[in-house]
Amino acid sequence: MKKYLIACALFLSLAMPVSAEIDLSGMSYAELVALKDQINLAMWDCEQWQEVTVPQGIWEVGVDIPAGHWTVTAADGAWASVMYGSKLNENGKSLAHSDDYFSEIIVSPSSRIYAEGQDNPQIDIDAKTGAYICVDDGSVVFTPYSGKPSLGFK
Repeated sequence: MKKYLIACALFLSLAMPVSAEIDLSGMSYAELVALKDQINLAMWDCEQWQEVTVPQGIWEVGVDIPAGHWTVTAADGAWASVMYGSKLNENGKSLAHSDDYFSEIIVSPSSRIYAEGQDNPQIDIDAKTGAYICVDDGSVVFTPYSGKPSLGFK
């Protein structure tokens, strides 16, 4: 019995996550960016995440945002412009028009400018690897598309 208890204690100690500090000081900028990208994707895949707030910027699907079908809403009290497409413009600071390009303004129902029946509070994006999502004028919240609940979120 004593051996069994020791074995169980050893198993449990190995199964527990270990909190360790990682020294990043010797890593190059490129290595740090690659690590950040891996961490971002791992966090998106974590079952504990119910939603993810995405700030303004241009995000590459498959690198910054996992491919999949997403419901996108404006952050609480805000509005945002959301663009989707497969091409960046010449300076890389916005999206160029392409066959799959679309742009939509979404407004949170808690925003003071929201007009029910006129403003769109959410959109669905079927994000494909290699495409881009541009968020402008505010933050948005990504949640798994309700029609496809198997994205790793609970």
